[in-house]
Amino acid sequence: MNDDPRELSVPESVEQAGWTWEVPEDVSFVDTVPVPVGVLVVLSDGFVALAGDTGEELWEYRAGENAHSAYASHLGDYLALEVDIADEGPSLIELDPSSGEVVSKILVDGSDSGSGIDKRSFIRDISDGVMLRIDYIDFPVLGISSLETGNVLWAKEERPECTSIDGSKVEFNGGLLLGRIALQGFSCSGDENGGALVGMDISTGEEIWRFEEEFDPALTTPDRLYDPISDRHVVMRRIGGPNVLFDVVAGESLGSWEEAVIGVLADGSVVLLDSDEDEYRLEDPSGALVDMKPIPRGTARSVYPVALEGGVVDYGEPSASEEVAWRFHPWRTDKDPLLIDTSILDLEGEKRIVTSRAVPGAAVVGYTEKEGDGRTVLVGLTPLQNGE
Repeated sequence: MNDDPRELSVPESVEQAGWTWEVPEDVSFVDTVPVPVGVLVVLSDGFVALAGDTGEELWEYRAGENAHSAYASHLGDYLALEVDIADEGPSLIELDPSSGEVVSKILVDGSDSGSGIDKRSFIRDISDGVMLRIDYIDFPVLGISSLETGNVLWAKEERPECTSIDGSKVEFNGGLLLGRIALQGFSCSGDENGGALVGMDISTGEEIWRFEEEFDPALTTPDRLYDPISDRHVVMRRIGGPNVLFDVVAGESLGSWEEAVIGVLADGSVVLLDSDEDEYRLEDPSGALVDMKPIPRGTARSVYPVALEGGVVDYGEPSASEEVAWRFHPWRTDKDPLLIDTSILDLEGEKRIVTSRAVPGAAVVGYTEKEGDGRTVLVGLTPLQNGE
């Protein structure tokens, strides 16, 4: 347990690989989650919290093969594990994200997910002890249930409808839980083709806001993915149509872009990745171009780069024949990209970038060796410390 939690802020820029942390033997890496003290590492047997600025292990809760499921809200303010406890049975254990202190421990029905945590048993659509649930029977029914009891608090059992599009055939596109807002996406087809995204209050299921759009008749209904990129912003990504950015708290569509939206700055400016032109773009809230940076050759494309307030962090995937630098591209300056000091890393040999995200204290990048045991190494890219 971390008795003296030190909460951090996300850096505006980074200059060095400040720390590394290797996933322990005999467990698997699942994901990372930003928490107030830095980054939470989700493993197949539980959680480890690292200080964002130093990589120091602050607290851990690991249950070995007795770990069944893990839960972490997109905001990083709710964490829980479902584990088997000897002489007690399956229990839901809520943990404080900063200190690792056990907030509550409640007996629950047994899990049938098998031993160990993986991508399927790591649940993100969580908020303050409730979970988004989707029952795929007849038409998918979206609702909210209690993690503690499993009881359904509310459910949308009636088939949704588009209000501005003449399409009676409805298809479910997905759901998401971000903070106090539950999202439901669906498409409507018939005389007109279109889609809708509805924001609902997680306590009552009451509709708060609605976004609808008509699709080009020449195109088929595009597949859509709802990707949270901040504590209030969601990008609707799709093939065959532009990306749409939403402020789910305000219930507003902030615009649409053919380029991939990878970040929103504090002043509302939008960070874009243009794969066709190989450039990063920064646009102000009015849509005016503020800055543009070329994407270097050899930059990793397996994950999105990290968008910080001061610029974009990207990274090469070293191949057997060449080593590619990691760079910070600062906004609103004519300076060349800053080569990040990676002297503490061994970047020889083929590696694959598997995760990247901004967290309090660092931009965290994770890679695996393509040879050997394939364990994941996390790297904390940080500003230079005082005196360095």
